[in-house]
Amino acid sequence: MKLSLITFTLLFSSFMYAQQITINEDQVKVNFNFTSEDVEGELSDFKFTGNIDITSIATAIISGSVATESLDTDNWLRNRHLRSKKYFSTKTHPRLSFKSNTIEFTDLGFRVSGVMTIKGITKDVVWKFVKTREELIGFANINTHDYDIKVYDERERNEVVIEIILPYTL
Repeated sequence: MKLSLITFTLLFSSFMYAQQITINEDQVKVNFNFTSEDVEGELSDFKFTGNIDITSIATAIISGSVATESLDTDNWLRNRHLRSKKYFSTKTHPRLSFKSNTIEFTDLGFRVSGVMTIKGITKDVVWKFVKTREELIGFANINTHDYDIKVYDERERNEVVIEIILPYTL
């Protein structure tokens, strides 16, 4: 009986100190920069499907998706072209997604390794995140060639830097 009481107390107290966060989906920003052309843009309609406890980040799951139709470079003709079958094929692939596999602390924040799926193609991606009082801010580099999005024939000219800003509440 005494052992059961101690076990219950320890389990209960650990839940009291958990810092589960809620991602404010409607405030999330997903920005990208197509580096060879210095073309910036954003994606929206973010859906978070993960589970994050800041006190136990290694067991967290960071996952979510954005609508490919929301792709916006502030140029309607370019947007239309990028949403076409040749590039993002938004009608066939309405969302692009990411799901973490491992998360580990670093000197500046944490490193999230996982898989990103674009156009039905899944590839490994590493994000570097920092935590502020109200946001998780992550950066990743991808090459669109890996996802059969070939703006240029030369692989090195298809580099994209992605930034995600995840506002949260405790």
